[in-house]
Amino acid sequence: MIRPWKILSSQQTFRDDWLSIRSDRCQTAAGRIIEPFHVIEAQTWTNIVALTEGGDVVLIEEYRHGAGQVTLGVPGGVCDAEDGEFSVSAARELEEETGYLCDTLIETGRAFANWANQDNEIIYFLGFGAKPTGTVNLDPNEEIEVRLQPYSDFADYSFDGPKHTHHAAALFFAERYFNRHPDQRPK
Repeated sequence: MIRPWKILSSQQTFRDDWLSIRSDRCQTAAGRIIEPFHVIEAQTWTNIVALTEGGDVVLIEEYRHGAGQVTLGVPGGVCDAEDGEFSVSAARELEEETGYLCDTLIETGRAFANWANQDNEIIYFLGFGAKPTGTVNLDPNEEIEVRLQPYSDFADYSFDGPKHTHHAAALFFAERYFNRHPDQRPK
């Protein structure tokens, strides 16, 4: 039977406003010592597949420095503690990055960002009735252009350029929702 490791000691080895790195000394169930094992401690994230009444997905195009590429994907970001609920974080991130607001937000799933060495989850939402009636409020490091794409094209996920695992998961959870609620699938 596989059992969790025992943490023998732990110390925070890095911290800033965005993440924390914890370095653990661990012991496996078989008695093997593993040190250091670094864990990235990060806040919960959210991703939103926001759909307009016409069935388009609200996407964002932006430069992502980690990949060194301009990317196309769904809006999302960090869930702030003061938001209180993950749906509030999703709505806030959607509005800040795109200026769009949704009539309805439905949580479609949860998954760990990278369970090998990160402790945070991503909460996925599907939004209906997205309209550009909000206010864009970008972070100083964000340059975003909003793109609309028919849901059928987004579901095909064959556009040129880099793909993001979290955005693929957002699509998976949206498709799972539509398989259970086919009457709500965009035409």
